[in-house]
Amino acid sequence: MKLLADENIPLETVELLEESGFDVLSILRKYSGVADTKIIDLANNEDRLIITFDKDFGFLVFARGFLPKKGIIFLRNAELAPEKTAQLLINLLRSGSTFEGHITVVTEHFIRQRKL
Repeated sequence: MKLLADENIPLETVELLEESGFDVLSILRKYSGVADTKIIDLANNEDRLIITFDKDFGFLVFARGFLPKKGIIFLRNAELAPEKTAQLLINLLRSGSTFEGHITVVTEHFIRQRKL
C-alpha cells in the first residue's frame, strides 16, 4: 500500500511503517513546508493514502472540495508515542478496511469513517 505521511508524522513512525512493508512518502523528508493543497495533489498524482494529524485536511475536503482519491487517515491524538502511532496504523492498514473515497478518523479507542 502506498502512503503519504504528512509533515507532522514523526520519522520514527514512518520508518516503522516502512519496516512493515509499506511504501511511504514522507513530506518531512522530501517536501517540508509544502502547502496542504499540494500534498493532496501529490497524493493524487502518486495514488497514495494521506496520513496526518492535521485537521485542516477535513476543511480542505469538505469546505473547499479538494478530494484525495485514495483517502485520508486523520489521527486525532498527536500526543501518542511514534511507536504507538505506527502500531495503530499498521493494525488499521492490515485490517482489510477500505480507505479509498473516505476520511478515516482514528484514536486509540475508535475508528470512524465518512465518505468524501
